[in-house]
Amino acid sequence: MKKIVLKVWELKNIIIEVLIKAGVKAEYASILADSCCEADLRGVHSHGIKMLPAYLERIEKGGVVPEAEPELSESAKGIYIVDGKGCFGQIAASCAMNRIIQDVRLGQMSCAVVKNTNHCGMLAYYTEKIAEEFAVGFMTSNTNPNVAAFGGAEKVLGTNPFSIAFPKDDGNIVIDMATTAAAKGKVYEYDKKGEDIPSGWAIDKEGKATTNPKEALEGIMLAFGGHKGYAISLAVEILSGVISNSGYSKNVLSLHNCPEKVQNVGFFMAALPIKAFLDRDLYNERIDDLSSILVNSKKQIGNDRILLPGQMENDKRKLGISMGLEVDEDILNVLRKGVLNV
Repeated sequence: MKKIVLKVWELKNIIIEVLIKAGVKAEYASILADSCCEADLRGVHSHGIKMLPAYLERIEKGGVVPEAEPELSESAKGIYIVDGKGCFGQIAASCAMNRIIQDVRLGQMSCAVVKNTNHCGMLAYYTEKIAEEFAVGFMTSNTNPNVAAFGGAEKVLGTNPFSIAFPKDDGNIVIDMATTAAAKGKVYEYDKKGEDIPSGWAIDKEGKATTNPKEALEGIMLAFGGHKGYAISLAVEILSGVISNSGYSKNVLSLHNCPEKVQNVGFFMAALPIKAFLDRDLYNERIDDLSSILVNSKKQIGNDRILLPGQMENDKRKLGISMGLEVDEDILNVLRKGVLNV
């Protein structure tokens, strides 16, 4: 598939034009474009511009209400509930994030749950913005079931990602990961190459362990680390779905199926202002010292570099900003057709 290189601002403008034409107001279209481009800049292409066709289909068929305004209420001091009213997940999550950041600037802890909304893109998009306020950012999201409980053979949990971001002057430390042993997209890659997947990634539809990618795609994904990953995935499900009064387990719909219905995913988001514990200079000194201990520690044979979480993505982002982003020509043509109507 042919790739076309665009500057980030060029790609954002195309996305904004497409979304406005689909009925999204300019302010919200700009948030969605920013979220998609940040994902592509970090190399998280599964949450980048590739998502636009699915988003547009959901607008057309009713699964996303483009004109919906999320409703925020404060249930206790520094604790918020956001009802997305069927809007884009990026808009509902940004509503929660912006309110949390207001509290952080006052030196206060803050958290929010979000319900009645859709896929919100890359979680690091939100936790990094919180980290930029000299705070620890934390976020979880549930997804439609693709994963078995530990010892089970039925789809009952989602890939259930979580993200934690810690501020660091030369590039934030950012953990952003699903709780599955591997992303489903990786299984597709192995299938295309005709190679077996590693054991422990999936079971077939009968519940038997498999390394055959086709059987895995028809079967069920597994959490990473056995019972440990299952426990973390369950924690994400409770925080995102149960506490938020949103959907959980089989009540959450797929982004790509049932485009006429709101997915009913839920999010949990929190921020911890570091200045309540340490001033910035002391924090920077300590986080830099810890980072130095890690990256300069003895390396395994064959490995010449130790990275901090998020460092590789930050390097990609810097390169993308200076050199531009590679975009699949087919997707770009679909978007341009939507804008130009040709």
